[in-house]
Amino acid sequence: MVDRGRESWFKLDNAAKIFPAVSNARETNTFRVQIELKEAIDPEFLQLAVDAILERFPSFKVRLKNGFFWSYFDYNSSPFYISPMGIEVCGPLSPKENNGYLFKVMYRGNLVAIEIFHSLADGTGGFMLLKSIIYEYLLLKGHRVTPDNMILTKDSLPVRGEFEDSHSTYYNKKNRKHVPEKKAFGIKGTPIPEGHIGLIAGTMSTAGMLELARSKGATVTEFLSALLMYTIYVTQIQYREHLKANQKPVKIFVPVNLRKHFPSTSIRNFSNFVKTDMVMNRSDISLDEILALVKEQFKKGMTKDELIRKMSENVAFEKNIILRMTPYFLKKYVLKIGYQIMGLSLNTLSFTNIGKIDFPESMEPHIVSVSAAAYSGKFNTLNGAIASFKDQFKITFTRSIIETTIEREFFRYFTTLGMHVEIESNFVEEY
Repeated sequence: MVDRGRESWFKLDNAAKIFPAVSNARETNTFRVQIELKEAIDPEFLQLAVDAILERFPSFKVRLKNGFFWSYFDYNSSPFYISPMGIEVCGPLSPKENNGYLFKVMYRGNLVAIEIFHSLADGTGGFMLLKSIIYEYLLLKGHRVTPDNMILTKDSLPVRGEFEDSHSTYYNKKNRKHVPEKKAFGIKGTPIPEGHIGLIAGTMSTAGMLELARSKGATVTEFLSALLMYTIYVTQIQYREHLKANQKPVKIFVPVNLRKHFPSTSIRNFSNFVKTDMVMNRSDISLDEILALVKEQFKKGMTKDELIRKMSENVAFEKNIILRMTPYFLKKYVLKIGYQIMGLSLNTLSFTNIGKIDFPESMEPHIVSVSAAAYSGKFNTLNGAIASFKDQFKITFTRSIIETTIEREFFRYFTTLGMHVEIESNFVEEY
């Protein structure tokens, strides 16, 4: 961050730089984090809470501007306004309609949600902001809550590490080998009209989910990734594996929170990925077979050396002297074409496990549940996200196609085991 008195500007972090160039009405690159309270939201107090806390998060109080070589974030002095939650999920964020801000704070009933353009932060950073807003809201409503070193409060000062580009910090130019990939199997379906995204979520017992994964000798993320691959296989590929389109590997892109592997306190983007990869060219593939492969691929992909390699490969691309010296108005077209050819097409879908969201003990009685969702677009027509609070384990699928076969069969697996699944939907097909 470069100080200019009160104002400041930020370079986009390594992961953020691609999104302004490749985003549009269909590929929005937005995500949602959400908290459900036990009481109905009072919009007046929620607005006061956001006003009180926003200066504490300088990397969010920005607008996007284009420089000669790269876009950058500049301090945004305009007021920020909350809004009622509509039917749209993870839609495009128009700076002109949002006073230049690249996120929204929305409310409906007992819900408060933030939708964020991915250049600002990842899911971990998004929940840090949302938890601070909810903490301030509860205080304003007269509840006795304390931060307990778990909440960034309006009275605490931002520190440099919170807006560090940690990718560049842990970049290793000696470990940046590029590993070529094949294009992934794509989930096809009937497109939902532009401007709408379908959402189906299932809530289960956290304890039950942990017990199920442990019975399979896997982590929750490993097991659910394997189950999702198996569901794609039986609904999209099995007995049709001879078709050319079905001979591409099914790849689940699973973001990894790098703060758990490197000492970083960044609120901005600091995640990488591990990826499953399997060509499903037989008619007798079992869930156990897929899970064994997923566990092996996770083990290799989660080593410190491999995480640094993938991180350094991305940073090395940014540091390429030819790219650095190319004016941004030309650079963005190169990035857009490359992203469409070799970015989204390398993944079948994204499946994010943000994990357990913790609150101070004094806040817990006011919280019902948490959830997260990611946009779906033309290329990755289905995406999933997981977040949990106490014994509420919520998996949310978003889609840009009408068909819901994969989500239905995925959740049916749990009900056949006798597990209770509470399903909710935005019924986009009725709009």
